[in-house]
Amino acid sequence: MSLFISLALARSLGLRLLNPLLAARPARSSRGVGPLRRIHVLLAAGLLTASCSSGPASRTAPVARVDGTPVTLQNTFQFELDSTHTGRTHRLYVAVPEGPAPAAGHPVIYLLDGGAHFPTLERLTRALPRLARGFGVAAATPVIVGLTYPGDPAHNDQARGEDYTPPAPNLSNTGDRFSKKQGGADRFLDFLKKELEPALASRLPIDGSRTALMGHSYGGLLVLHAFFTRPTSFNAFIAGSPSIWWNDRYVLTEKKAFLERFARTPVKARVLLTVGGLEQKPRKSEGTRGMFAAERRMVDNARELAVELEAMGGGDFAVQYLEFPGDDHYSAWLPMLSRGLLFFSAPSLLPGAD
Repeated sequence: MSLFISLALARSLGLRLLNPLLAARPARSSRGVGPLRRIHVLLAAGLLTASCSSGPASRTAPVARVDGTPVTLQNTFQFELDSTHTGRTHRLYVAVPEGPAPAAGHPVIYLLDGGAHFPTLERLTRALPRLARGFGVAAATPVIVGLTYPGDPAHNDQARGEDYTPPAPNLSNTGDRFSKKQGGADRFLDFLKKELEPALASRLPIDGSRTALMGHSYGGLLVLHAFFTRPTSFNAFIAGSPSIWWNDRYVLTEKKAFLERFARTPVKARVLLTVGGLEQKPRKSEGTRGMFAAERRMVDNARELAVELEAMGGGDFAVQYLEFPGDDHYSAWLPMLSRGLLFFSAPSLLPGAD
């Protein structure tokens, strides 16, 4: 018998019962309750007890057992490294491919904002060998190195604001309202190449001739800075939603110097530029958020840069541009990770590839 039927039956006896599923009212004195009414109350209570303890509803619910064991990602480890170049401690998350390393060592993706993006790229990388086998193509599964910081997130945001922005001569009006220090990108890249890379090589067999730098937003800005100023430091540069707007588009002045050098000495590198189609006009574009999105020209900046770089393509230099129509700045990082992995490890599987 259901609880609903039991309540209806009790009401048919002329009783005004309190639904036991609602908050209890203050108890009233039993003074003035006659014998017959007491019988009705006892009968109704019995019916409720029977209905709540019989039939399918009486089955014991499964018991969840929680032992507090943390969830871990297989074949991963972390370590911290004090840098003389940046003057701070960096935390590194590392994912190692399954199976033996190639004779030359594992290729490596250095992933910026690793605290946010490392678990996702690690999972995508685990699925890469099966995907490649399904399409009958070769894919070199890379080591993933997620770069982040230990400690307080607010402190880490400040460190990121300094480490990921180029060393412009004038930092008085960069458009960044939150970072107290900026312009430390060269120090950070020195840390990565001169301290982190040797430390990683002492722990794992890695192939220094097959490396990629991947980043989103300020991370994408750092990727472009590295490409324009150190084009031989990595083989692939993956810039997702790069903050080209920073400091009155200062990074494009670095592009001009790069183009002059490129005319004299061709560059051997591959560049992937991605952006969300809604980054310049987000879904809720009213007010301050829409104003900043329009001013920063995220989509136009990325498109224009891609067109200019694609015109230089050929030989050992290749540029690809991908736009994700339904994504804004806060969601475009996810397809950037998946496409960036394919761009580096299995380019023939990249959507749009011939």
